[in-house]
Formats: sequence, C-alpha cells, structure tokens
Amino acid sequence: MTSENPSNPNDAIDRATRIIAQSLAQGLMEAEVIIAADRDSRAQMIPPQLADTLDRFSAVLTRLVDHTEQLAERMTELTEAVTALADTRQPAPAASPRLPELEPSFAPGGEGIDVTIASVPGFQGLMELQRGLVRLPQVQSAAVRRYQDDEASIQLVLSQPMTATAIAEGITTGTGYRIFVDESRPDSLRLKLRFLTDAN
Repeated sequence: MTSENPSNPNDAIDRATRIIAQSLAQGLMEAEVIIAADRDSRAQMIPPQLADTLDRFSAVLTRLVDHTEQLAERMTELTEAVTALADTRQPAPAASPRLPELEPSFAPGGEGIDVTIASVPGFQGLMELQRGLVRLPQVQSAAVRRYQDDEASIQLVLSQPMTATAIAEGITTGTGYRIFVDESRPDSLRLKLRFLTDAN
C-alpha cells in the first residue's frame, strides 16, 4: 500500500474508489439485514414461495457484497501498479549545463597594461610584435619601454576591453609568431607573454 499524498491524483482516485466500494458494500449488507429481519418478523405471514424468493435474493446480495469487496481490492492494486509505473517512467532531472568560465578582461584607458614579453626573437621580432599590437582595433597605443636579454616591456593602452588570450591571438594572427600567455593579472594591469620557438 502506498502512502496517501493529497497532492497525488492517483491517491485521490484510490481513496475515491475505496469509499465508493465500501459504501456500496455497506449498503448491500444493510439491505440484506433489513430483508432478513423483515422475513423473520413475517415468517408466519409470508407464503413459502415468497420466502424462497427472499432467501435467493439474500444469497445474491451476499455474493454482491463479496464481489464488491474484491473489486475494491483490485482497484487498489491497480492504482498502486499505475503509480509505480508512473514513478519508473519519470525522467531523471536534467543536469544543468555547465557554463564556461569567462576569462577576465583588461580594462581600457588609464595608464595602460604593463606587458612583459619573454624569448623575443631579436629586435626585428620585437618591432613586428609592436606593429601587430598597434594594428589591433582594440588597441590605442603600444610603446616599447625596455628591451634587454631577449625580454621586452611594452606599455599597452586599450580602447576596448580585451582578454590576455585575445591579445596573444591577435599578435599571432598579425605577425605569424606563436605567442603564449605566461601570466594574466587584469586586477594589477600586468601581463606576461612568451614567444614560442622551436627551442621552447
């Protein structure tokens, strides 16, 4: 027997079925009792044929009571089976799609971003990198501040927000050099890039 839940339509049908069956069975039993009592009180007055008819009618009522109770039990079993089937067919809750984490962007304007580039392939490579930055539509200016021991420092001022990945990809597209992001710190306006060569 399943627990009754007022909010479950199957439980409501089950209760209604049992109430109807019980009411019908109770009514048939009361009718049988009344007929039996009336028959006994008028036993001397009722002709034998009518008494036999009343006996047969009483037997029919008894069988109806039994069938009604059996029907109520079958309806309860059927309701439980339908409820169990519905529970097994309920789809599992879909997992919430995992949204990709957004990469933080560097803010435009201000004093700009302190960009450090490692493994610069010579002064010519540095000039090409600078020109590649300046050509990007989101870049306002890119000034070389230092170049020593294959490491350069550029002050990059943006006109629009950009992520470190977008900056590296923009340089790669504009120059053909492969650029790797070593470190990205938009909160402190610091970015470290590295040229990728066959050596590294």
